[in-house]
Amino acid sequence: DDRFVVRSEESVDSLVLTEDHGSNDNEQQHQDSVSAVVTVDRNGIKSTIDADHFVIAMGNESRPLCDKIHVPCPIYPVKGHLVTISSSIDCIYNITLPNGIGYAAPMDHKVNGRRLYRLSGFVDFTPNKEPDQHRIDALVDAAKIHLDDVEVIDASACHRPFSADDRPIIGPAAKFGNVYLCTGFGSRGWSVGL
Repeated sequence: DDRFVVRSEESVDSLVLTEDHGSNDNEQQHQDSVSAVVTVDRNGIKSTIDADHFVIAMGNESRPLCDKIHVPCPIYPVKGHLVTISSSIDCIYNITLPNGIGYAAPMDHKVNGRRLYRLSGFVDFTPNKEPDQHRIDALVDAAKIHLDDVEVIDASACHRPFSADDRPIIGPAAKFGNVYLCTGFGSRGWSVGL
């Protein structure tokens, strides 16, 4: 197999670094590289996986891993709210909510003939992960302007990996020839690439 993915029951513990001082003594170029990733499972058992190239795509956990190898990764966890709703209105496109507070994205399926939508919005700089009922109510009230028969299915809050300019960080890590970053997608997640 030519790639591996860290399983859900594992986390990345560290990266194994190697140094390449060039092919001869006259070369002054110095290029560090990563030769392996060390994972740890729920039982504390560590595994080492060797590879030629590495992509750091761990959301909010990208920065602590990059800090360990001294690679700049300027992302910050920013709280956002998610609400799943249903409506008899069957819209197939994303809806921008009033005042730009968020979006209503139609989901692929229906429940009891009603389309499900995912509301997402707000940017709060707080370590608190608990949902804020005022924020949830604001998203639902904004959605009612377009979807007047909204029923709330569930609601939550999460920390999203935002970069300072709200643009994802994609590309090679400056210090390593075989490490690439793919993080900082904020509230849009991988949908930026679609």
